Amino acid sequence: MATVLVIEDEPILARNICDAMVYGGHEASVASTGEDGLKSAAETRPDLVLLDYRLPGIDGLEVLRELRSRGQQVAAIMMTAHGNIDTAVEAMKIGASDFLTKPLDLQELKLVVERVLRHRAVSDELEYRRDRERADSELDRIIGDSEPMQRVKSFVQRITSTSALATDAPPSLLITGETGTGKDLVARAIHYVGPRHDAQFVHVNCTAMPDHLIESELFGHIKGAFTDARSDKRGLFELADGGTLFLDEIGHMKPVLQAKLLSVLEQRTIRPVGGTRERKINVHVIAATNRPLEEATSSGDFREDLYHRLRVLAVHMPPLRERGDDVDILAGHFTAACVARFGVPVKGLSDEALELVREYKWPGNVRELLHTIESASLITDGPYIGPEHLNIQAAPRAKVALQVPNVEQTIVLDFSDTCPKLEDIEHQIIVAALHHCRHNVSRAARILGISRDAVRYRLEKYGGEPDKAS
Repeated sequence: MATVLVIEDEPILARNICDAMVYGGHEASVASTGEDGLKSAAETRPDLVLLDYRLPGIDGLEVLRELRSRGQQVAAIMMTAHGNIDTAVEAMKIGASDFLTKPLDLQELKLVVERVLRHRAVSDELEYRRDRERADSELDRIIGDSEPMQRVKSFVQRITSTSALATDAPPSLLITGETGTGKDLVARAIHYVGPRHDAQFVHVNCTAMPDHLIESELFGHIKGAFTDARSDKRGLFELADGGTLFLDEIGHMKPVLQAKLLSVLEQRTIRPVGGTRERKINVHVIAATNRPLEEATSSGDFREDLYHRLRVLAVHMPPLRERGDDVDILAGHFTAACVARFGVPVKGLSDEALELVREYKWPGNVRELLHTIESASLITDGPYIGPEHLNIQAAPRAKVALQVPNVEQTIVLDFSDTCPKLEDIEHQIIVAALHHCRHNVSRAARILGISRDAVRYRLEKYGGEPDKAS
């Protein structure tokens, strides 16, 4: 049901229109002058105004101008018995949705009203979705205070504050990083913070489309180009014209399509499948990949010229394991989001759960953390998420303390990436024993519990000090 305001100075016609609107399921009211109509519009905030052109006092065009100047985005249908093309054009310029001439056919009027209201509903929904996506894509949605993420945020701020992205041939951008690090979030932030925020952001997953359709999806096709091409179709490049095209997982794009994409980036034109004419485009291309493209170019799987064309600008998304305390911030943020989304009575993570979150390596990065917190928040049976709810297991600690049997000594072993080899440790123990025994091999062998020959063999093997041994 919509709220309709009828501004018409002929009482009988105004009442008939009002009755037709009520019969159609809407709320309707009447104003007989432009001034009364503006007052009523300010009070009732109607969804639609049916507006006569010739009114006592100010005319319908002035009423419409005043509504627009107030910021009221009400739909309007202009009605007049004295219409001409110039009046209709002027009304549409001001923002009228349609223009009808008297005498009115009430059945036709109802059809026009329903069409205008449907169009308004679609426009409102589209605007709502755009506003929500824009709000979810602002720079402050990139969460994290670590040094690697500060560099990412600084990069986004720097390039979006320039006019480079607003040109007809904006520089391409390549985002690299492991799966789940938030490459798509950065791409959206660049679009919605940058100068193209009012145009379309089109996300293309290069691995999700069949090989035989991806060219048609990207560049469009003309009727009859192939068996199922029953009509012309605009491609995603055209849909993104004036905005941003985000090519996700571009590292898996087929070589034939790589060549065509390179041509598009260089010529700034596309040719639909089956077409013979080039069409100019104005699109900012952002590509992302979790694949090391340097290796792919060396192996011939990815064109080197396309790689360099894509990475005119480049930013790397760090894995979560390299972001320090960001994991605490993200875990808290995701928990709060789950509380708001699911209505669960969760206050946060227990100290033990948070310690487990810190120790875990998160191979799936931020995406894995998000899904883990979502699952945990739904299955927890208390106010705090515990380690048993996370369904993860931290890697063994790198440092391990060993108690030497029959000796009151503890040896700490560090099994991190810099852990020394066993032969290095053995060599240092033998040399230390020899130094302690003033290079007396026999005495050092007794201390170490091995034979003199074993000591000499290891010294020769590791390049020790056999000349000093006796």
